[in-house]
Amino acid sequence: MINENWQGINAKGGINVIKDNTFNFNSPEKPATAVNYIPYPGVSHFVGRSEELKLIHEKLYRENNTVAISAVSGMGGIGKTELAVKYAREYGQYYPGGVCWLNTRDANIAQGIIQFVQLQMGLEVRQQDFQGNPLTLIQQVAWCWQNWQPSEGLVLVVLDDVMNLQGFDELIPTNNRFRILLTTRLRDIDANVEEIPLDVLSPEEGLQLLINIIGEKRVNKPSRHSKDERRRNFNDSLENRDTEIASLRRNDGDAQELCKWLGYLPLGIELVGRYIKKKPPHFTLGKMLELLQQQRLEQEAINLQQKGLSTAQRGVLAAFELSWVELSSETQKIAGLLSLFAADIFVWEWVETMTQSLNWDESDVETANEQLYQRHLVQCLEADDLYGYKIHPLIREFLKDKLTADGESKEIKQAFTNTFMEIAQTIPQSPTLEFINSVKTAIPHLTEIAENLTDAVSDENLYWAFTGLALYYNGQGLYGLAEPWYQGCVSALKSRLGENHPDVATSLNNLAQLYDSQVRYEEAEPMYLQALELYKQLLGENHPDVATSLNNLAALYDSQGRYEAAEPLYIQALELYKQMLGENHPSTATSLNNLAALYRSQGRYEAAEPLYIQALELRKQLLGENHPHVAQSLNNLAALYRSQGRYEAAEPLYIQALELRKQLLGENHPHVAQSLNNLASLYRSQGRYEAAEPMCLQALELYKQLLGENHPHVATSLSGLAVLYVSQGRYEAAEPMCLQAFELYKQLLGENHPDVATSLNNLANLYYSQGRYEAAEPLLIEALELYKQLLGENHPNVATSLDNLALLYVSQGRYEAAEPMCLQAFELYKQLLGENHPDVATSLNNLANLYYSQGRYEDAEPMHIQALKICEQSLGVAHPNTMTVRGNYAACLREMSQRKDNYQF
Repeated sequence: MINENWQGINAKGGINVIKDNTFNFNSPEKPATAVNYIPYPGVSHFVGRSEELKLIHEKLYRENNTVAISAVSGMGGIGKTELAVKYAREYGQYYPGGVCWLNTRDANIAQGIIQFVQLQMGLEVRQQDFQGNPLTLIQQVAWCWQNWQPSEGLVLVVLDDVMNLQGFDELIPTNNRFRILLTTRLRDIDANVEEIPLDVLSPEEGLQLLINIIGEKRVNKPSRHSKDERRRNFNDSLENRDTEIASLRRNDGDAQELCKWLGYLPLGIELVGRYIKKKPPHFTLGKMLELLQQQRLEQEAINLQQKGLSTAQRGVLAAFELSWVELSSETQKIAGLLSLFAADIFVWEWVETMTQSLNWDESDVETANEQLYQRHLVQCLEADDLYGYKIHPLIREFLKDKLTADGESKEIKQAFTNTFMEIAQTIPQSPTLEFINSVKTAIPHLTEIAENLTDAVSDENLYWAFTGLALYYNGQGLYGLAEPWYQGCVSALKSRLGENHPDVATSLNNLAQLYDSQVRYEEAEPMYLQALELYKQLLGENHPDVATSLNNLAALYDSQGRYEAAEPLYIQALELYKQMLGENHPSTATSLNNLAALYRSQGRYEAAEPLYIQALELRKQLLGENHPHVAQSLNNLAALYRSQGRYEAAEPLYIQALELRKQLLGENHPHVAQSLNNLASLYRSQGRYEAAEPMCLQALELYKQLLGENHPHVATSLSGLAVLYVSQGRYEAAEPMCLQAFELYKQLLGENHPDVATSLNNLANLYYSQGRYEAAEPLLIEALELYKQLLGENHPNVATSLDNLALLYVSQGRYEAAEPMCLQAFELYKQLLGENHPDVATSLNNLANLYYSQGRYEDAEPMHIQALKICEQSLGVAHPNTMTVRGNYAACLREMSQRKDNYQF
């Protein structure tokens, strides 16, 4: 038999064309049909990727003067091969010249092309040129492309799992009828290759893939029942199986958690799905999830035991190992470090800080970044001109195992935790939204340390591993999220450092402050006492931390209205600060400020004023005129003057505090919002409503911008604006704000909180002002009961609530119900605040007005006189409250005079 192409001569007389020193012969006899070789059948459960399929076709099928080359890139197990199979099968009609599929990993591409032409097309590839010289592999490949059968129509060439493109330019066809689709783990494989990056599936797609593999019924099957429940369900199914099937409730929670644990990686979901499908019906998704969480990547479900028809020819570990062995040893070490990050975004600067502390070479770190990114072992995310990185959860598990085997793992973990402890220590007690946004990326990693890496945290930093997280949440008003970290801090410190350690005392103090802010006074008090005793025991009676602890306990009693218990503690703390730190110290100034605030709460304005002034002067002297604490002192002194009705003295101080805060903290700061609110309240008290409203609105918007829509300060600001609108008679504008504040307080602070009671009072007062007495009464009663429950029977807020309810009854003419409440409020005010407090005067005035309404002028007169005397003494003759009481007294005298005249007549 004669070889038609023997020694370069076409025995059939074809036209010879010399190109690149090889002969291009006319094609042999054309096969009847094109070869469509796709080694995988494709899966029936393929999910998603519709946009990617369209994008591949758009890039490959368009008119092109050159060979179109596109690459589907992504991490191992992402579904690159399956997508290529899907494209080749669904869009094969567009390639009448056939489909060529070559697996390139650990294979010679040139030999693969030649073998394909020989085996699939049945062509004998030329081995020599017309001179009898052997053809190189590259020349043989060129012959294959030139003699491709059929000779017309687009051809799709799939090169699966390309590791590099070295020498690739010599192998690609020059005829633009060929369209080449690569799959690769490498990112940006070549500038001339159009990349189609693949990401993991969306949660919905991941769940659908699992459903497609194991069936809807198995996903929806309830997974956790007691034995009795399972027995009942089984018996029910025997009685009426159709009813049981029809009544299956949607229960895909375990399926969603399973897909999430697998990071929505198609390979992981497919392997686990196939594993579950082989199991008996009683094997639940919850059990599968439990096994994975226990055994991690060693679990047999995600490690392929035998190959099937799908593209999944390796397990997860094996798939990742292929990328691992391509890394340099230095990059492998850095990859192990990256496994310590949570499965969330991190910034590379942190990695550089950690590696510097480990004295690793800077160039190795940069090289590692490039290698890991190029192989899709890390994902780069860009937002607001900032770059962040993220690791897939399963790759993270893989790298964790590698780190465990590293002899330096202990030092690596310490460098990792130290970096984040430095971040934790920067978190302030009152963070702005700007600060929160700047640090929020670190929070998942701080959480990972607190939950799993505390062994690598030093004793001196253990406190911050938990407190940083607690401060982050507490500063946003997210008390429920802060609490477990404060609690965890106490437990961790006690476990490692023992019960008797200063950090334990501090952690107890912090937890007590959280409970204090939530009005969980019964839980806070023993912790404050325990912290105080611990400080005394460890540091001695005379120590600044003991003074701070005394101060905190006094503040608790102050909040409860237990002023007699609070005062000696405040005084003791002040004396201790003076003794230990000297008269001229910021802590001494703070202590003076706190004692003054107590006196103000008691209406002891003459005692409070010199303390406020002393604290202000001390802060100016120690901290300078321009300091936030000076602004705070100005604000407090202004509040005192406002309480006394000395509005002209208060206003310049409020304005000065506001300007100082703007200058020091910037226009956008919570303390600026507080100052705006305070100044607005002053203007409201003066009836300067037009001046007050824009400040209230500005404060509200500032709080929302800085702290978010859901924060207690936002609720307080809404309440203040609502009260302003009620004062103006703008009830329709006030009501939604009252309701919004009420709902916000309930959501953030819980149903049982004094601010919720205050909000109820405000809403009731609105309804009272509208004459909606039936709507107001239950709210006032609820507020009263809430105050009693939370603050005890003996508290100023309880007295105020009693007064409000009594005023409602007076307006309804229910005098017999009103009188005991007025009397109870009056006695409570006297007991708690002393005989000469403005609130006592208000209570006397209310009682006198009740008697006036009943025509009991002789009973009313002495109360008017006493109320007026207290007001003039404590508030001054020109205070609005004094003027109101004086007017009521005058009205009473007129009625008494009229009655006397009528009697004489």
